[in-house]
Amino acid sequence: MAAANAPITMKEALTLPSVGINAQFITFTNVTMESDKYICVRETAPQNSVVIIDMNMPMQPLRRPITADSALMNPNTRILALKAQLPGTTQDHLQIFNIEAKAKIKSHQMPEQVVFWKWITPKMLGLVTQSSVYHWSIEGDSEPVKMFDRTANLANNQIINYRCDPSEKWLVLIGIAPGSPERPQLVKGNMQLFSVDQQRSQALEGHAASFASFRVPGNDKDSLLISFATKTSNAGQITSKLHVIELGAQPGKPSFTKKQADLFFPPDFADDFPVAMQISHKYSLIYVITKLGLLFVYDLETASAVYRNRISPDPIFLTSEASSVGGFYAINRRGQVLLATVNETTIIPFISGQLNNLELAVNLAKRGNLPGAENLVVQRFQELFAQTKYKEAAELAADSPQGILRTPDTVAKFQSVPVQAGQTPPLLQYFGTLLTKGKLNAFESLELSRLVVNQNKKNLLENWLAEDKLECSEELGDLVKTVDNDLALKIYIKARATPKVVAAFAERREFDKILIYSKQVGYAPDYLFLLQTILRSDPQGAVNFALMMSQMEGGCPIDYNTITDLFLQRNMIREATAFLLDVLKPNLPEHAFLQTKVLEINLVTFPNVADAVLANGMFSHYDRPRIGQLCEKAGLYIRALQHYTELPDIKRVIVNTHAIEPQALVEFFGTLSREWALECMKDLLLVNLRGNLQIIVQVAKEYCEQLGVEACIKIFEQFKSYEGLYFFLGSYLSSSEDPDIHFKYIEAASKTGQIKEVERVTRESNFYDPEKTKNFLMEAKLPDARPEEDAVWSQVAKAQLREGLVSDAIESFIRADDATQFLEVIRAAEDANVYHDLVKYLLMVRQKTKEPKVDSELIYAYAKTDRLGDVEEFILMPNVANLPNVGDRLYDEELYEAAKIIFAFISNWAKLAVTLVKLKQFQGAVDAARKANSAKTWKEVCFACVDAEEFRLAQICGLNIIVQVDDLEEVSEYYQNRGCFNELISLMESGLGLERAHMGIFTELGILYARYRHEKLMEHIKLFSTRLNIPKLIRACDEQQHWKELTYLYIQYDEFDNAATTVMNHSPEAWDHMQFKDIIVKVANVELYYKAVHFYLQEHPDLINDVLNVLALRVDHARVVDIMRKAGHLRLIKPYMVAVQSNNVSAVNEALNEIYIEEEDYDRLRESIELHDNFDQIGLAQKIEKHELLEMRRVAAYIYKKAGRWKQSIALSKKDNLYKDAMETASQSGDRELAEELLVYFIEQGKKECFASCLFVCYDLIRADVALELAWMNNMIDFAFPYLLQFIREYTGKVDELIKDKIDALNEVKAKENEEKDVIKQQNMYAQLLPLALPAPPMPGMGVGGMGGGFTAQMPPPPMPMGGMPPMPPFGMPQMGSY
Repeated sequence: MAAANAPITMKEALTLPSVGINAQFITFTNVTMESDKYICVRETAPQNSVVIIDMNMPMQPLRRPITADSALMNPNTRILALKAQLPGTTQDHLQIFNIEAKAKIKSHQMPEQVVFWKWITPKMLGLVTQSSVYHWSIEGDSEPVKMFDRTANLANNQIINYRCDPSEKWLVLIGIAPGSPERPQLVKGNMQLFSVDQQRSQALEGHAASFASFRVPGNDKDSLLISFATKTSNAGQITSKLHVIELGAQPGKPSFTKKQADLFFPPDFADDFPVAMQISHKYSLIYVITKLGLLFVYDLETASAVYRNRISPDPIFLTSEASSVGGFYAINRRGQVLLATVNETTIIPFISGQLNNLELAVNLAKRGNLPGAENLVVQRFQELFAQTKYKEAAELAADSPQGILRTPDTVAKFQSVPVQAGQTPPLLQYFGTLLTKGKLNAFESLELSRLVVNQNKKNLLENWLAEDKLECSEELGDLVKTVDNDLALKIYIKARATPKVVAAFAERREFDKILIYSKQVGYAPDYLFLLQTILRSDPQGAVNFALMMSQMEGGCPIDYNTITDLFLQRNMIREATAFLLDVLKPNLPEHAFLQTKVLEINLVTFPNVADAVLANGMFSHYDRPRIGQLCEKAGLYIRALQHYTELPDIKRVIVNTHAIEPQALVEFFGTLSREWALECMKDLLLVNLRGNLQIIVQVAKEYCEQLGVEACIKIFEQFKSYEGLYFFLGSYLSSSEDPDIHFKYIEAASKTGQIKEVERVTRESNFYDPEKTKNFLMEAKLPDARPEEDAVWSQVAKAQLREGLVSDAIESFIRADDATQFLEVIRAAEDANVYHDLVKYLLMVRQKTKEPKVDSELIYAYAKTDRLGDVEEFILMPNVANLPNVGDRLYDEELYEAAKIIFAFISNWAKLAVTLVKLKQFQGAVDAARKANSAKTWKEVCFACVDAEEFRLAQICGLNIIVQVDDLEEVSEYYQNRGCFNELISLMESGLGLERAHMGIFTELGILYARYRHEKLMEHIKLFSTRLNIPKLIRACDEQQHWKELTYLYIQYDEFDNAATTVMNHSPEAWDHMQFKDIIVKVANVELYYKAVHFYLQEHPDLINDVLNVLALRVDHARVVDIMRKAGHLRLIKPYMVAVQSNNVSAVNEALNEIYIEEEDYDRLRESIELHDNFDQIGLAQKIEKHELLEMRRVAAYIYKKAGRWKQSIALSKKDNLYKDAMETASQSGDRELAEELLVYFIEQGKKECFASCLFVCYDLIRADVALELAWMNNMIDFAFPYLLQFIREYTGKVDELIKDKIDALNEVKAKENEEKDVIKQQNMYAQLLPLALPAPPMPGMGVGGMGGGFTAQMPPPPMPMGGMPPMPPFGMPQMGSY
């Protein structure tokens, strides 16, 4: 056979001489290979060294100067074990080194020589001495532990191998010895099998052995097997065998049946013998390697021979398993390191073709997932399926090599099988088998999960996923998402469906996980889309997500400006501000634009926020002129002043002293140059001398040194403000000796009526010019401060007051300095509307008494005379006025400007807000309402702004109202009653982003969309379906006739009956086929199923089968057929009826049969009749027995036959000359009379050939004598002769069979006798392999105490469970004793 087609491939992996190994060291004692990772060679010349060859890089050997008798590399790691005999002793010194760490792990001095040692596991060394076997762990400080003593059969043997099973419960020691004297060249093989649990040994014959595990069908655990090869000579007869036997069979579980096979050695290899055995755990193949280079390959399960060939011309002395490729390494005396592997492309064709072992080919292909058996597997699968052996077919498909049957077609095939009542559906059997075998592929996982989801058994999915039974895919995640979002997320993660994972995290608002996950998998999601998605449902979450993006390594994936715009597009000012304030903390020059932007948006909408930001001083790179302008517009005048750098701008703003904190304004003057400060002071006095005088006085006092006293005096004199001059100089007078200043103070005091102050200064000051002062005072004609005729003037004043001369009376009261009648004077002045005179009177009264009435009336009089500056000045001075009452009075009398001053002063923000509304100062009203923060105030300001079409300000107010559920509808109605629909929608849209946004906002916006902006309604519903008052929105959609949206809402509210009804009643707008299918299967009212049938029949007949398919498990098929039959469109639902015909419903069967008759489709009609028998069979047969088509009449005959009406069937067939059908019917009837009548009919008709055929077709029914009689009488002997021959041959064969059975029985008896003899011969070899083995005998020359004491001679062996073998006689057994 060509090497390319051989089932086993051999290649030279390495030659030891090529890496510098001398041929003299290529021996069993110098070379070790404990695994496929390392080869270790011990050299003694030119110097002692150890060479370590790493098989991953064999051409780079590691050579170390080490002196040792033996060296072993650990199977897995770079750990080296060394053995050396201590000079002058028989003791061995053992050491274990970590080569990489260059450290000794442990060492031990054995009291006796170690003749063989081996790594039996990566953590354990097996040590064999002349008498015993030890195990030495490399972990801890433990010393070698004795496991068992060697049996006598291994005395004087060369130990060539020692092995343990994976559980370390079974051990086998193998040695070889010279052959028998008659044939010494045939080396003997001896083995010792030891059970750790039972502490018993068994002596066996064998040259090579290995352990393996195998799963017996029906057992849920692996069975432990031992395989060993023997070659023995007995009386010149050589026997070579391979044995496979189970160790420690599991009670009550199916066990492995022992197997054996011959090892055929060619004549040239008569003295060759096995030296090694390796078992491929990947393919369950046994490799037996002989000394002269023969390779035998056997199947582990059946011990069937697979292949034999010579793989090396030189003797092989060492092998090692190549576990990763399912082969082995072998080293021969030439130094070749050979690698044997399975040729995966040829081994199965070789077994099925060359060996003609189809069963083995299929099993090996399944076991090793190998190609080449596809046709065999498929053919076998089809056979099992045809035989309805669905369980066996499922198992075959599950184990099919390379998954050739793990396809959608196989799933569909199992799906198509009708489910029998009380039985597990074949599809579930298939999936169950797959789950027990391992993991499902993606398609299988999806289909099984679909079944589980439909049955609402989510817990099964969770278990399977936890056990890694399902292959995760994006489609599976999509399916599971319909029932469990958490589970779907796990599936998406396992399937690496990254976009879906990211979307799932976003839905769960776990935005930090999005970034972490994306970084882990190296995925760059569409961050912009994600942010937009989050914005719709969770504005604060969007802020957090944006901030997290800003902290990503490599920078934010979306520029800050774009993120800000996204927030602003949805009017999310607060969110945009929160984001920008956080990311702009570093205050970098490149962020100047964004600094400007965050201030801009807040100055327009939330000036108080902008004011706080500016107060913090966190920004320094923004556009200051631009922000100054916006501050001015927002009424933040002091901030505007701080930003303006041009005098005209400053002068324009500074006059708004009513809205500037006085102290802040005074401080601002300190930042101006002398010239600009003086200019601004002039402007303030020019605009409102009375109102701004106090501020100017304060500025002059504070900065007189910078401004200059003369300049300040000049300003007051320019505006003839003696009052200002009086207050300014009064603070400066004590520190000045300037006569001119003292004079000007006296002058100002006299001008302002401060007579007593004039007297005091003229009396106390020594610095004024006396002459100049005297002349001034003379000209001023000041009133004498001494009393006059006060009582007279009082009487005059009272008389004038009684006569209605109010102004004169007031003048007289002032002359009399009489304040006693102030109540009557106030009342009279108000009646006469002489508030100018009243002011003078009340000023006089205030000097004499502290009455709230007086101060209150003075404020009112100031307001009536439009002296607003005096009002401001007065309330800033100490007073006892009842300001709240005064403010209310002013407001009631529409003196709004004065009322504004009062309410602002007393911080009555609610009244101030409504006052500003009256003054059309809406921005100020909004600011005041914000401070008042009451729903009533917000509504008053909001409604006023709406009426004034100040919608931006109205929206600010509205946002503070609609967060209160009870006030939401009032606002909505107010807007709608005035036709402000778009503005109302904008308000509600902005409200979605509020932290306190509630269900009412979302619902009201939905109602508004339904009424005024239908195109946005569906998007709104889909985005916020969980935050809507669905019943309320349902009513709105119903009123506005938005049927599509109404349907969606019904679905979300689980009102599937209403949803279905809406779709059907308003189909032009509401109908969507896929959606309707989802709805109709969930309705509670079954009548809707049939209404849906009518609906589709009328409007969408092309899709009626599709909707019926989803209803197939719910509808009454007979009723559906009746509906379609009455409508006259039965043929329209033919595909549906075909799909449900497996239920064998009479109405469906009869309807389909009618259709097939109409279509003259006799093939389909016959198939329908064969598979589904629930219909009026006789009626159908009668209907078509006279059909014009022959095949139809033939079907009628078939129906009669199926119904057992044999005569009618035969008669119909004879009528149409369908003689073959007639013969088959007669044969199937089992009625001899019918068959013989048919013979007579053929004779009567002269149908000789039919006569001959009938004899064979009805062979079992027709009596031979009748057939021969009819033939003889009608001259048809020639036509009956074949029948006669067949009849004679049949009876002759029966006689022969009886004779053969008798001979076989005799032969069986003899064979059984021979087998019993063979069994007795081989009992010694097999019986002792069973778990209850025998103890080891003492070594030759050792006393009884050498084993630890206690043996007694010549005891019979204990009874042993032989598993079906006869009891073993004591012959040939070693002496035994008791423990």
